[in-house]
Amino acid sequence: MLMGDFNAVLFNHERSRGRGTSVLRGDNAFRNCINQCQLVDLGFNGAPFTWRRGNLFERLDRALASYDWRVLFPEALISYFNPLKSDHCPILLRLRPDQPMRHSRRPFRFEAAWLTHEDFPNIIQNGWNAKDNWIQRIGHTKKILMDWNKSSFGNVFYAKQRLLRRLNGIARELFLGPNHFFGETLVQAMV
Repeated sequence: MLMGDFNAVLFNHERSRGRGTSVLRGDNAFRNCINQCQLVDLGFNGAPFTWRRGNLFERLDRALASYDWRVLFPEALISYFNPLKSDHCPILLRLRPDQPMRHSRRPFRFEAAWLTHEDFPNIIQNGWNAKDNWIQRIGHTKKILMDWNKSSFGNVFYAKQRLLRRLNGIARELFLGPNHFFGETLVQAMV
């Protein structure tokens, strides 16, 4: 299985606006290579184009596999995401998309943002001053910090995921072509 930026398209509908003969020659060589190696494109979920420069949109990023690999992983799914700080979309390969991703319990981590909050010294002092041995104090302080974090800062991971989903939706619409709803200023800001 091969996955990444191939700098060529397989089909004409994978390019929107702009054509050059050197580009088409590269596309033909790419098609020939895929045919000779007997590879299949795994398809995708997400925006139809993975790269953009100006008004030119192309699907340059993809996953290709042999027939034997595809038989081993028939449910494999490719997803494209918002390119945030790149001119290419990130790619995610899930071998078994029907199985939910396991989210193991996250270990306790000290967050640097806590230091900026005016209540932090009091939270530490209240958590540590329990009349227990030091192992119990650590557990007690950890619980107090986690509860305080949730009430003071909220679930930043959920908020981040929600924003990323919204950005992916916007990027998907922008990759489909000009969108008068978003306006040209937003389109230029994303580039």
